[in-house]
Amino acid sequence: MNLNQKDTALLVFSLSAEKEIERKYFFDKNSREENTTFFNILIEQTRKLAMQSGIDVFWIDERQQTGGCFSSRFTNAFQKLFDAGYKNVVSIGNDCPDLSVRLLQEAIQKLSTKKLVIGPSRDGGFYLLGINRDVFDKKVFLQLPWQTSNLKKVLKNYVDSQKIKFDVLCELTDIDSRKDARYYAKNNSRTVLSRYLRAIIASVKNDFPISHDFIPSSNRYSYVGLRAPPTV
Repeated sequence: MNLNQKDTALLVFSLSAEKEIERKYFFDKNSREENTTFFNILIEQTRKLAMQSGIDVFWIDERQQTGGCFSSRFTNAFQKLFDAGYKNVVSIGNDCPDLSVRLLQEAIQKLSTKKLVIGPSRDGGFYLLGINRDVFDKKVFLQLPWQTSNLKKVLKNYVDSQKIKFDVLCELTDIDSRKDARYYAKNNSRTVLSRYLRAIIASVKNDFPISHDFIPSSNRYSYVGLRAPPTV
């Protein structure tokens, strides 16, 4: 399987940890350090995953996003990469720690024969969306009910109506709420993120100080810049 596809780009559509905690938090509002560390772990896992994808990676956070709402910012990010000359764009966020290199590469490979690839999440949205330039309609994209539980249903209805060839990956869980975080911690006991979550939960329950000793000291959380686009 050749994943060195120069016509496919990986779009990591994300926010920095500092920006994430302005719009949502998984622990007490006053626990800024704990919330920041939580998002930094998610971002670092996503960075490592992206670097193993085998394709060009574009990490677009609030410093590169353009538009007045999520819909326009997300749409503009796709449009930018298609305008740069890419034929396919695969998009992921930083909130699905169960996404693996194998699944990501499977999505990339499927786009060689399909026009659309969906990685559905349990909440009715997506953890991954891969689109071929031929079926990308900016107006339709802008009008989709992003960040709602109806997204998967509405997009599937549109795809069916247009007879677009698509494929679906296995369903995974996004971490969008404290309930999601507890679910992940319970079902993924060996990961750094799970260990951190369980330590937080235990400290809150028992009123003990939080220990960060198990977080690898070599971890450095930093912004991943854009790679240069291909020559059009």
